[in-house]
Amino acid sequence: MKSLSRHHVPPSTQLLTRILERPGLVEAVRELPGAVLGKLIDRIGLEDAGELVALASTAQLERIFDDDLWRADGAGDDETFRPERFALWLRVMQEAGETVLVQRLCELPQDLVALAVHRLVLVLDMDVLAEQLSPADEEAEQLERALEWSVSEEWEEFRLFARDPDVWDDVWAALLALDRDHHNRLRAILEACCAMSTEYISGQGGLFQVLTADEMLESDVAAGRDDRRTAEGFISPADARAFLELARRGDDEPDAITRAYFRGLERETMAPAIDEPRKPTHDLVELLREAEVIAPPAAQRLAALTDGSTPGETHLVAPLFEQAMGNLRDRDPELFSARVREVGYLVNVWIAGGAHEGRRPRPAEAPEMVLRTCESAMRARLATSAATPEQALAVLVQTPAVTLFRRGFRAGEGARHG
Repeated sequence: MKSLSRHHVPPSTQLLTRILERPGLVEAVRELPGAVLGKLIDRIGLEDAGELVALASTAQLERIFDDDLWRADGAGDDETFRPERFALWLRVMQEAGETVLVQRLCELPQDLVALAVHRLVLVLDMDVLAEQLSPADEEAEQLERALEWSVSEEWEEFRLFARDPDVWDDVWAALLALDRDHHNRLRAILEACCAMSTEYISGQGGLFQVLTADEMLESDVAAGRDDRRTAEGFISPADARAFLELARRGDDEPDAITRAYFRGLERETMAPAIDEPRKPTHDLVELLREAEVIAPPAAQRLAALTDGSTPGETHLVAPLFEQAMGNLRDRDPELFSARVREVGYLVNVWIAGGAHEGRRPRPAEAPEMVLRTCESAMRARLATSAATPEQALAVLVQTPAVTLFRRGFRAGEGARHG
């Protein structure tokens, strides 16, 4: 009988070596979905994964950025753009060579690059800067002293000030490399950054108070990211928090968030599961599983549990819910598929809006929490310790997994706070 106990996980350096020393695996890396490659890079560590970054296509890189450049401060918090992470990517891409770096900066969405540059560099028109320094008052003197201590460079009619001196060298080197071969693209980026800074200065009454003027640009970039991630089944933290709050309040009726999610699934042609590569060789798949880079998505996990192929510790599975899913698959495959999609939705909700030991739940932890919660609600519904699989099946046929989860979650919250 197989066990769900933790197996040996290869160290990150060994994992990278095992991939790079085999040409077949190197080629397979180029076929990975961007989300999976991003997990692999994160497992190894970005600063040590330069060879993999060099192998990545721009499409893979853009998808990786959707995950890697946006972070939440805490479990369930909204994700915000992290420019310091983009600066680290610049350094790693530059290690692959300026040609690779410039190619990526040209192929990535210009709005994304402009947002990153603006968060890392304050770009000012020299005339605007002169106007801010011209009044002979105390504020102008304070500004002049502050600018004297700032790390900065001139580029044509602009002066660029480092917002973060620690990453300035990497950012400035990347901009110079882009300037050599794609002067007009760099100008467009710097003009956009300068326009945002100038607009904010005008609205705030002076440069001394300038902080940032990129809310609208971040909103535009975030909207595109949300559209891509929604098509893959992701839930925004805000929507996940709203769903969980409705569950706490005792509302079992279909909510607008859930309805919108499943309407989106019907409209979109779903991308391959983010946890499952499309074409890589069997050897790479096994290596990624061994390193815990990928794990079965919720649908595959449920299928394994319900057909008995992955028995494990009794406290890690949901016996009645498991049996009911297995029976439903045999009796009504179409309804079984619907229930699996519901569980997948709940897993994504918990990852985005839940918390595990004060942090964001990991993908491997969320399915088990959802299964246990649905199990709890199913047992409460049956109200007997001697419930049969047939009775459990009847509950699952009549009651969506989303409703079971709400009831089990609400009961669990009451037990914790009662």
